[in-house]
Amino acid sequence: MEEPILKCENLCKNFGKKEILKNVSFEIYGGDILGFIGPNGAGKTTTIKLILGLQNLNKGKVTINGFDIKANFEKAIEKVGAIVENPDLYMYLTGYENLKIISNLYKNVDEKRIKEVIKLVKLENRIHDKISKYSLGMRQRLRNSTSNTTQTIIINIR
Repeated sequence: MEEPILKCENLCKNFGKKEILKNVSFEIYGGDILGFIGPNGAGKTTTIKLILGLQNLNKGKVTINGFDIKANFEKAIEKVGAIVENPDLYMYLTGYENLKIISNLYKNVDEKRIKEVIKLVKLENRIHDKISKYSLGMRQRLRNSTSNTTQTIIINIR
């Protein structure tokens, strides 16, 4: 049976005496898409920050690609790409130029893979425009594509 790429077990988080999350559990498998829906203060962003290790759990366990984030954070998080709020890109360069610069940070990212992620995020017609001309959504999609250069798990917080 296929192992989940993300497994959250009984996540609990308190801020002072206020309980934000109580025993939240779910599993995500390759190709799955998960969306958090709820009112402000429901714990959506908190859950994502716990998954990323940006906040400490009061109780529970997060496993990414089989690695517990508490026991082996570096291995767990090495294939995770996350964007919180606004993406950081060079506004004076084109989308393609940004991808080329970012791809140099990764091993084994070739021109073929860059073209694949451009198509994946549907920016083929605008990839040679300057980032300053992109909408926020287009910048977020482009930034997501940089996470995709190494076949990663993508977490996008808006």
